Order: sequence, then structure tokens, then C-alpha cells
Amino acid sequence: MSAAKVISDVERSVAVPVVSGDRSRTRRRADRTPGLAALRILLAVIVLFPVLWMLLTALKPQDEAISWPPSILPQTWDWENFGEVLARGEFARWFLNSAIVAIATVLGNLFVGIPAAFAFARMRFRGKNALFLLVLASLMIPGEVLLVPLFVLLSEWGWIDAYPALIVPFIANAFVIFLLKQFFETIPRELEEAAIIDGAGPLRVLRHVVVPLALPAIAVSSFFTFLGSWNSYLYPLVVTRSMEMRTVTVGLSLFTDEVGTDWPLMMAASALVAAPAIVVFLVIERHLKNTMAMSGLRG
Repeated sequence: MSAAKVISDVERSVAVPVVSGDRSRTRRRADRTPGLAALRILLAVIVLFPVLWMLLTALKPQDEAISWPPSILPQTWDWENFGEVLARGEFARWFLNSAIVAIATVLGNLFVGIPAAFAFARMRFRGKNALFLLVLASLMIPGEVLLVPLFVLLSEWGWIDAYPALIVPFIANAFVIFLLKQFFETIPRELEEAAIIDGAGPLRVLRHVVVPLALPAIAVSSFFTFLGSWNSYLYPLVVTRSMEMRTVTVGLSLFTDEVGTDWPLMMAASALVAAPAIVVFLVIERHLKNTMAMSGLRG
């Protein structure tokens, strides 16, 4: 059997099972029941209302944003709030810092996580199970516990208030390794064996066989890594000192002072901060459910 034939068989085997015609029609009829539709609309309103409130508050003047009783729709649509946020302080620099840190963290996690997950899923070596349990055990350590030791270590290395301090400690994520390992194990070994017969070594199998089939899982793990790095607040606050090296989540505090909070500007800045994560989620949303199901993480 040729490698191409094996690849085709494996791709069909790892694809999401197609729902049969009768089951599909039954599911569509169930989805159209009034009670289920009403429940979905209610849940959507509950989930989306905070986002909608944030956007509407971002378009109000300050006096209208703090008025009582509060109004849902702005009486005066103040679109200049977004421009004022971008023009204020170092917001654009903080946005760039967050983008650099998040992208570098994602790339670092893929560089470390993919080979590690492949080794745990496919290779045999002494102490593999114990080492994998050690990796999983690291998930149970709260990040706050490591904050002081990391700060002392980074201070000795002279990395405080620099990009390496924001990136390097997070380029090996145990969750990414676990997620990719679970997905790699769903790929049948026949494909790997066919590639080995054709003369491929472990790195070639990983690059040309496993990684192309695992792109949905890689996209999902990249999303979680990006989201964690982008939303991080406490750690960047501790390891950065100058205003130029702050990340955008830390910079949101600029809109709160001893006088009070400028809520329209705060909400406008929060909307701009949330936008990249929402865009990334919409891009990989169709891979998220399938990957979780195939890797055994769906609740």
C-alpha cells in the first residue's frame, strides 16, 4: 500500500464523522423547536449583554455614562472616544508590546510543544510516563507562587523591563503539550509506519505527516496561548517598570486616577483590547469543537 493511499485513509479516519441523513434531519427538526430556540436566544443575550454594554458605554459622554438611572442607548453618540484613546499616552506602544509578546509566546510554545507532544505520543524512552506526569503536575502550580522566584531570577539576568522577561518564562506550556499529545494519539500509526518504510525519520514524520494532520489542534492551542498572554495582567505589571514596556492590559489603569474612572474612555480602550482576541476566536472557532472532541477534553 502506497504512502499516499495510507494518508488518504487516515485523513478519512480522523475526519469528523458525518451525521447520517435521518439523524441530521432529526437534529435539524429538534433545533427548530420554539423552546430550544428561545433558550438559545436567552443565553445569547446573557452572554453578549456585557459586550454590548461595553460598546454602548464607549460611545457615551462621561456625564451620560455615570447618570442614574442608566440608559442603554446613548443620547449623544460620541465616536471620538476611540480616537482619544489611541491618541492618549502610550496606548499604541502598549498595544504593540502586547502583540509582540503574544505572538512570540505562541511561536515559542509551538516550537517547544510540538516536538515534546510528538515524543510523548509516539516515541518510546525510559521514564516517559514519569516525565509526562511531571509535566501535568506543573499545571497544578499557581502562577502567583512562581512570581517572586521568577522576579529574583530575571533580576539577576538583567531581564527586568525587557521583552525576554515577558516571553521566555511562558514558551513551554504544559497544557499545550497535553492538548497536542492527545490529538497526536488520534492519528493512526499506519501513516507513521508507511512514512518510515519510505525512509522518513522521526523529524520528517513529524513535519510532513503529523503536523499537517494536526493543524486544527495547533490552531486551537495557539489561540489559548495567545489569549492567556494577551490577557495577562499581574505578571507584566511586576516585571515591567517603564511606561514604554507596559502591556495594554496594564495600560488600562491609565483611565483611572484619584478623581475617578473615565468610563467611556475605559470602555473604548477595553473594546480595542478585546478586538484581537475576538477576531482570533472567530477565525479558529470551527476548529475548536472538533479538536476538543478528538483530544478528549470536551466536558
